[in-house]
Amino acid sequence: MPTPAIFLSYARDDAAAARRIAEALRSSGVEVWFDENELRGGDTWDAKIRKQIDECTLFVPLISQHTEARAKGYFRLEWKLAVDQSQMMAAGVPFIAPVAIDDTREGGAVVPPEFLRVQWMRLPGALPTPEFVAQMKRLLDAPKVAPVASDVARCSRPVGSTDTGRETRATKTRGPTTAWIGAVVVIGIAATYFSNRKPEPAARRSAPPTVEKSAASAPVSAARQLVAKARALYEPWDLARPEDFALAEKLLKQAVDLDPADAEAWAAYAILSCGMSGLRHDSSAERIAAARTQAENAIKFSPDSDQARFARAFSLRFNSSTRDEAIRLLRGEAGRQPTNRLVLRVTGSALRMSGQHAQALVYYDKAVALPGSDPVSQHNRAQSLFALGRFDEAEVAWDESLALAPQIMDAQREKLNFLLDVRGDLARAQAHLAKVPPAFFLDDRGAVIAYYVALYARDPGKCLEYLRHAKDSLADGYGPKAALTADAHRLAGNAEAARTDFKAALRVVDDRLASEPNNGRLLLNRAVILIALGDRAAAEPLVREIRQRANTVDSADSRGVMSVAQLLAQLGEHEGALAALESVRQVEFSKGSLSTFRVFLRYHPVWDPLRGNPRFEALLKAAEQKK
Repeated sequence: MPTPAIFLSYARDDAAAARRIAEALRSSGVEVWFDENELRGGDTWDAKIRKQIDECTLFVPLISQHTEARAKGYFRLEWKLAVDQSQMMAAGVPFIAPVAIDDTREGGAVVPPEFLRVQWMRLPGALPTPEFVAQMKRLLDAPKVAPVASDVARCSRPVGSTDTGRETRATKTRGPTTAWIGAVVVIGIAATYFSNRKPEPAARRSAPPTVEKSAASAPVSAARQLVAKARALYEPWDLARPEDFALAEKLLKQAVDLDPADAEAWAAYAILSCGMSGLRHDSSAERIAAARTQAENAIKFSPDSDQARFARAFSLRFNSSTRDEAIRLLRGEAGRQPTNRLVLRVTGSALRMSGQHAQALVYYDKAVALPGSDPVSQHNRAQSLFALGRFDEAEVAWDESLALAPQIMDAQREKLNFLLDVRGDLARAQAHLAKVPPAFFLDDRGAVIAYYVALYARDPGKCLEYLRHAKDSLADGYGPKAALTADAHRLAGNAEAARTDFKAALRVVDDRLASEPNNGRLLLNRAVILIALGDRAAAEPLVREIRQRANTVDSADSRGVMSVAQLLAQLGEHEGALAALESVRQVEFSKGSLSTFRVFLRYHPVWDPLRGNPRFEALLKAAEQKK
């Protein structure tokens, strides 16, 4: 068996740092590969590097101001090869382990997005510590299996962070080079992908649905082999990557082609489709319809199959007209399959989606009580506890979920929103944001939440940093990215940059309004941008229209009135803005939901011209007292 090895990748100016790290690791018995040749390049060098990256157990890129300063370099080729290699590994298997050797920050680093999906280690001055060496050895010496979520979370913590006291296990599942993609049939892909992957002990899986097993002596069909491999990819659920679901779907398509009457293949396909919809990898109507068809095929071929019955119940959950039937069937399956964590979790989620949070907790608690860790069910528990107003318990559940699996980005976003909007604790929100994985900022929702934390903290540099990877046209409710960056530039006193970005934002809004002329959110965006650009004449008719719309909506919905208050404040019409805020306060008091209103008033720069005004301060004081 080959000796586990680390491949060190570095910029030429960091050669001395790489040498120090290599010597420290080698002195502890770790095999380290890194090229000390100053004259890189050529066919021989290229073949050697490709072979070493293909065969290494851990790829460690050294990140520094020197890598940041060089847009082109051989180390960037090494990074690309490592990323390609990582695409063939199962979710949660550590391979890329970035190490920052100076104060270069993850959020703004010029690195592949894949580097931002894992926790970085920090080694100031490239001075290897005993803790760093020990962590590298743990990653190399672990058994060759894919780690459970709790192991991945521990292995990915920065050196010097607090562990849980349990032994850390992690490893890399070996895969072939990228040459197999598109070059062999799917069944061949599967055989290669899983050739050296040992099954994880059942007691330690984070989400192990029940598998109906054949007699030990019965041969397993090629279709069933594909099904087993597909399930191993998607059953980690929230912890699985979109590409894991995509590969699993290829395997299941091949399985049903090989045996069109295999109920277990159809059931697995239906469950995968439900997962793709529920996890927003593909929430199209076509995907939901496909799940229903796949589940019906499973029932047709084996009506007594546990998996088929579960798949049918699961597929009914996504339509409001069949949700009650889905809950009835899922409750039955949870009773018949009390150790199937996925069945329990899905039953709880169906109840939660219908507003039955107390009942949902019954099933989430059962899932959490099963042997092994379950960060996903803990996250779901937090959502229902929050909905029930049990905030302290919800915060504990979020913390337990994230301690096991910090890569659950929905839980990271919810915890951050909770700290900001419910606790109203900007300092804690900033502290939490400092600990999220870099991948948090790759999703627009996470980037925007982080942006507002920085905006409320009056830190325009962080605002721009957090939006670095966001798309130019953000989802509805956020507005164009350029409008947010313009606000950050304005906060920093950079008027010219702000004006440039506001103009870019206006183009984005106008392009969308051409096809959605009655979109209220876009009209609000346009009014805000025009005011910022000083075009009061064009903005005022929009403000009147938005005010009229706000006066005609349900009086229990204060969002439109809040928007009016914001526009009036920006126009300098302070009396009108205060009157609108006072009406919002009355609505929020009646609903008992002043938290977001309070935080928005306390921190948002838009209200700075009103601060010190007695009416505004009275509003803020009343909101604080209602806390």
